[in-house]
Amino acid sequence: MGRSSKFRPDHEGDPLPPGIYRRDSPSGVQTGYKARWRERTSDGQWRHHSRSFSARRYGSLEDALREATTVRQRAVEHADRIGADEEPVPGPEGDPAGRMTLNELFAEWRHWRGPAVSEMHRKRMARFWREISGRNLGGVRLERISRDPALLVRFQDELTTEQVKAPLRLETLKTLRAVLHWGRRRHPNALNVQLAGLFKLPTQRRRQLPFVTDAYGLERLIEAVRARPVYDEYRTERDVAFVAAMGFTVAARPSEWLHSVRWRDVHETSVDLQQSGAPTFGPVLGLKSGARGALLLRGASLRLASYRDALEERFGEQPPHGLVFQAIDHDGPIWTEVDGEEVPVSWTKANYLNWTGRVWRPARVRAALCPDVDQRMESMRFYDCRHTAVSLALHSNLVVNEYGMNLFSLAAWAGHDVQTMQGYYAHIISRYFGQPAIDLEKEWETARERVASEPSEHLDDWLERSEREPNAA
Repeated sequence: MGRSSKFRPDHEGDPLPPGIYRRDSPSGVQTGYKARWRERTSDGQWRHHSRSFSARRYGSLEDALREATTVRQRAVEHADRIGADEEPVPGPEGDPAGRMTLNELFAEWRHWRGPAVSEMHRKRMARFWREISGRNLGGVRLERISRDPALLVRFQDELTTEQVKAPLRLETLKTLRAVLHWGRRRHPNALNVQLAGLFKLPTQRRRQLPFVTDAYGLERLIEAVRARPVYDEYRTERDVAFVAAMGFTVAARPSEWLHSVRWRDVHETSVDLQQSGAPTFGPVLGLKSGARGALLLRGASLRLASYRDALEERFGEQPPHGLVFQAIDHDGPIWTEVDGEEVPVSWTKANYLNWTGRVWRPARVRAALCPDVDQRMESMRFYDCRHTAVSLALHSNLVVNEYGMNLFSLAAWAGHDVQTMQGYYAHIISRYFGQPAIDLEKEWETARERVASEPSEHLDDWLERSEREPNAA
């Protein structure tokens, strides 16, 4: 082993050429030379390269110096000719932000943009950014991306070559594109690349059509939820109301019911999905398609009323600006203070996942054992209750008339445009083509009476076992 030095002269006492270093043994005897240079890799990053030339291999110190100089000159010529052996210059117009790497830009995004978005979105961005920070692209400077935008295309090719799964590629590229869009607005002089056309997001074709049940299936699900043993009756009414609110509202999403709907937004035949009350931290969750009104059927309104009665009987009268499905502890619905005003606390993602695992999944398995129920209900998602509500409305007298289907009202209730409604629910439309329209209220009444007159035998057995081994809610 030896050491390199560029401050010592060559073997004849003359100054060393640029990029050439003298190599000495530990005892101080010169053994050869080392050539060093910088060049850009295919991903646009600067990398140091070196190569040693010993006198033993090349015959003499003079030949080693000559070979080192020649090799370095060739390497520099084949490297990027624009400052290949110099420090990268700042971005266009001398913006010092051009020296910032993509990882540093994302850290800046988290500092300035992060507080304005939801915690779930921040975690999602950080999760998929790890696919970028762990690769060479994360260390690329903004000035390099501005000069060579094809870096982004090569990164996409790299993900494809490594056979990264399409869902992960899609979310990774969407994350990268969002950060770059934000970076362009914040540092327009350092990052002046036009992103249009550079990103080709992988398409995700649906493998299965949305599963839908009917009013009878929904009532069987509610029967299974109600049979679940709990210590507090209001929790049973809450769980039943949540399922009914999804299945008999045309049409709402779980996040809209959990984060947006307050008691004052629930009317006799409709529910307002909107931002209301005091402002919360970041954007309001749940309003995926903006504020709108949804149709509330009696199958949902009656269950919501029963739930409110049970809640008020336990914790007193509920204020109009309280969330319908508010986070609850032993003392009642939870509130927090924001800017001197009380704000209701909504469910967290963990609360929702806990509820689906503890209430929804066992209920769907038990309901699937009932007679005249589609066995696919055993794997039915809670979100499929929304699809069920839309499918019921698609062949009801709300949409079907003597002239065909009028999808405009249904699309407005569901928060879709008509084209999306037709494409996503084409299998439902074709299934009921030519059949007479149903009355939603009569359909629900018939289903409820049938379930009441024909209770499931397996639920009775389950209740007996539950009495012996009760579980906390």
